[in-house]
Amino acid sequence: MTLCVIHGHRGARGIAPENTLAGFSRACALGVDGLELDILISADERVVIHHDARLNTMQTRDLRGHWLESPPPRIRELTTTELAAFDVGRARPGSSTAEQFPQQLPADGERIPLLTDLAAWWHGLPEPRPVLNIELKSHPESPQETPAPRDYARIVLAELKAANLLNHAWLQAFDWRVLQEIQAQCCDIPTGYLSCARDEDPTIRQNGDSPWLAGFDPLHFGDSLPQAIKTAGGAFWGPWFGDLSRDRVREAHELGLRVHVWTLNEAEHINRALNWGVDGITTDYPGRAREIFLTRGIAVASPGEPDRDTPVHP
Repeated sequence: MTLCVIHGHRGARGIAPENTLAGFSRACALGVDGLELDILISADERVVIHHDARLNTMQTRDLRGHWLESPPPRIRELTTTELAAFDVGRARPGSSTAEQFPQQLPADGERIPLLTDLAAWWHGLPEPRPVLNIELKSHPESPQETPAPRDYARIVLAELKAANLLNHAWLQAFDWRVLQEIQAQCCDIPTGYLSCARDEDPTIRQNGDSPWLAGFDPLHFGDSLPQAIKTAGGAFWGPWFGDLSRDRVREAHELGLRVHVWTLNEAEHINRALNWGVDGITTDYPGRAREIFLTRGIAVASPGEPDRDTPVHP
């Protein structure tokens, strides 16, 4: 039987507010092998689950129900007490998020969770629990948004260890400098090297070195991205789907790398990736991906028990 895993993107962004406990719960109720989530570091050096360096005005209200306006504060500038004063339980009406994900069900009252909040919830799940696929958000050209890579790695690894999650998590990043620090400080946790060569915001550059890649640019490895990642010490490669092909999957596998592709929401793309033999997909719609896997005879994770207040839709 073909083996491939499904990770819910930011929980289950297509059907629930992203990076919230409600979203993670809805993904688990559907049945996923892993939960993909994003982290940043607060002013008081706690690990915060949030995608954008600044609070997102398309999904953040204060406790009086007022939507945030631009420019919102950075996560790095706020303490955990200050972060608790925001509600991220629904998309702002008329926003691009609301238009992109019309099936997203609100969960009013959801706060921006800390990694410790997720850990407490996760440890209460029945086994087998989903792996936590944690993306460390940082930008090499915006150092004010995150701690220096060495400190970033130290803070994250300390919280994972304290929460008894070191053996239950992957760490992935586009900023390979942080992954190099993770590997230097902990050799036991799998690292995933994310990449994107699309025009809008590429981390892979065709001419010259990229600040994202910590010196492991493909141009130094025969123009082979999988070879660069293998040399860097990665356990898996996380490419944007538009950069992938059957030959590149085969090359990665020959080097001993797993290939976990993002973010696949359309049946055509999911099927194509499966035909290429990828090891995992990240999707905003885990229920949709499960149906495709089952049709193809691919094993899927068992659905979990939904909370009584947690509606579940595919």
